[in-house]
Amino acid sequence: MSAIRVVAIASSLVALATPSLGQEVESEKEKARPEIPEFEGVDPDVEISERRKRVLDSKGIPSLPGLTHKDNAFLFEYTFAFAEPTAVGSAAPLNDDIAVAYSARWLLETPFVDRVWFFGVTSDVAAASVPTGEDPQSGGSALLLGNPELWARGMWASEAGLSAGGGLGLVVPVPRRFSTLEATVVRAIRVVRPWDFPHFEDMVITARPWFDIRHVTGPVTLQIRQGLDFSLVARDPRDNENRYDLTAILVGYVGVRPFDPVTFGLEAAEVYQITADTTSEGCAEPCDELRAQFTLSPSLRVHLPVISPALAVLFPLSTPLRGEVTSYVAGRLFLEAVF
Repeated sequence: MSAIRVVAIASSLVALATPSLGQEVESEKEKARPEIPEFEGVDPDVEISERRKRVLDSKGIPSLPGLTHKDNAFLFEYTFAFAEPTAVGSAAPLNDDIAVAYSARWLLETPFVDRVWFFGVTSDVAAASVPTGEDPQSGGSALLLGNPELWARGMWASEAGLSAGGGLGLVVPVPRRFSTLEATVVRAIRVVRPWDFPHFEDMVITARPWFDIRHVTGPVTLQIRQGLDFSLVARDPRDNENRYDLTAILVGYVGVRPFDPVTFGLEAAEVYQITADTTSEGCAEPCDELRAQFTLSPSLRVHLPVISPALAVLFPLSTPLRGEVTSYVAGRLFLEAVF
């Protein structure tokens, strides 16, 4: 064996037996590091999983299902309202008479990709009793079926609490023509749910793209939905009616869950009919004040294992849409089930 080989082997043995400088520094760090006590029964994976479930199962705007629900969601909404009606064409108040309106709405949404992609359908039925106006032949009661709506939407969600996504809906018109009585009664119905105005129009097709944002932090949930409706009249337009219309919708919600199982919420909404012709005898063109409506709706929700009931009150903060009533107040009952 040559002398060079002997020296190389000896050097290797010394290197193996002697800790490197990096190992010595790491060893010193380990010694200096404070000991962290271990608590029995605390599993970080379980804690993360529970937080993720709490964020994904969070509920927001009462009239919508949770944005990232796991299973099928069914929502029933019942609304009753008392309104001060106006005369058709002039928007003049009808003395001190009161119109009464009712609506029942049901919604079903199912995920076809777990908590990411959803498909839904909704429909409603409504009735109203309107007092006689300037025309002795006006006024009366009628029951109306709402136009059904179909949609698909997608969501992205983070365990940190932020969720975002969007969807596209289509309101399919029921083949009908409103009678004179129905055209009078429907004014008291659709003004109470101005964001669903297309549900109670005759032979009007509406496409509804929108996006959603939600943030859950501790007991607080914030949610926003913003959309734009594109409407097409599939019949001969009436007076003060366009062939095409655009409507902007913005809904904001804040919910606080101070203790289980109760959430206090506040919903604010704006509907702005961008291209609508709302001129009348008391409002000259462009009559912008009748194109927009702001509403406020405080709510109380109870979270139960399967069903989450909620109660809310709805009232306008501005002139109701198109001046079809001068004012109103509505009560709302929600029942949501995830199964």
